[in-house]
Amino acid sequence: MRGLRPIAFVVFGMLCCVLMAQRSMTLSDEIRTLKVAVDGGERKIPVMRLGTGERVNISFDDMTHDYRRFTYTLQHCTWDWQVSDNLFESEFMEASVDEGVIEGYTQSMNTSVLYTHYEVCLPNAYMRPLISGNYRLTISVEDDDADDGRRPVAIACFSVVEPVVGINASVSTNTELDWNDRHQQLTLQVNGGALQPRDARTEFKAVILQNGRWDNAVIAPEPTSVMGTTLLWEHDRRLAFPAGNEYRKFEMLSTRYPGMGLMSTGYYAPYYHATLFPAEVRRNYLYDEDRNGRCVIRTEDGFGGSPDTESDYMLTHFVLEADSIPDATIYINGDWTHDLMTPSYRMHYNRANGTYEAVLLLKQGYYSYQYLAVPAGGDGTGHTAPIEGDFYQTENKYDILVYYSTPSQRYDRLVGYAGTTYRLK
Repeated sequence: MRGLRPIAFVVFGMLCCVLMAQRSMTLSDEIRTLKVAVDGGERKIPVMRLGTGERVNISFDDMTHDYRRFTYTLQHCTWDWQVSDNLFESEFMEASVDEGVIEGYTQSMNTSVLYTHYEVCLPNAYMRPLISGNYRLTISVEDDDADDGRRPVAIACFSVVEPVVGINASVSTNTELDWNDRHQQLTLQVNGGALQPRDARTEFKAVILQNGRWDNAVIAPEPTSVMGTTLLWEHDRRLAFPAGNEYRKFEMLSTRYPGMGLMSTGYYAPYYHATLFPAEVRRNYLYDEDRNGRCVIRTEDGFGGSPDTESDYMLTHFVLEADSIPDATIYINGDWTHDLMTPSYRMHYNRANGTYEAVLLLKQGYYSYQYLAVPAGGDGTGHTAPIEGDFYQTENKYDILVYYSTPSQRYDRLVGYAGTTYRLK
């Protein structure tokens, strides 16, 4: 059996946190714009269906213009993203190699910031997942200074589902906490009859996410009632989510002129810079067609080839006009930050200007984002209330993952995946 090889690295001191284990992340400043998607689709949670021909696409930029040999290893994980140590590799994947090599790479073209774009898909000719569940792919680069000659630089997490159970979910603003105010209530029903469970209450576990966020995910809540093989979660305060507000957005499609949401662009060696219009604390609900934190890489400066290799990188300046919030830290949050509350996405308060500020090196494209406040000494959950506000009218997407395991089963199966969206009627 092969478990996770010992890896001695620290990602801002947070990698050991259980709730971070399921998040894709970069482990080195050399790696940017890590994306994990199923067939390049819009699904925020990368879940591919077992045996359907769907593939998960993993891509990233290496901030050099020279080829480097990146390799990857694949591990199966439990429902809570611990390594499935009791499985042989041959039981969870068909593989002709222990370690794959990322063969797809292209150098950037006509960009001020030079990089090389890498891409790998699974299943491929070398590796194919065989069973459902959670998977963690670790990307490493050759490094003579590392103990085994390889240095981990990124982790990509995805899941494989065998849709066996029925999932019904609905969202209401008549919640256990308030009515048409600051929360949205999820009601969930899971029909596990096809699996003939002996004890549905203990054999099933559900994970519920709002807009793909892991920081405020509800992990394995006990069902409020069980009727035979059907589990119900209704009138459950744990599933009353703060409603938030519509996500903010901006576009930087050209280095020559500012796009949507940008106040200015310019070149100050050695980078192009983009400055967003100063943002304000939201006191009301603001209807907008948003993408709930998504990022789409694209550019108008290229020659129509590929935005993955023709999009430039720009130092992007975020400014939030707000009073200092005591005992809390403000972070920029979106699908493209992987919900990581790390120094890379932290805003710093400028007392002279009365503003929170941050500068991120971002690739050209469309960005959807929000500002979250993380209380000091808390569990790391980001709160929308202090900056964005919480309003019941907000359009939110809820994803439900259902896992199944029995005492005789040596791994956790992902047997259901579904989503529901709340839209004000």
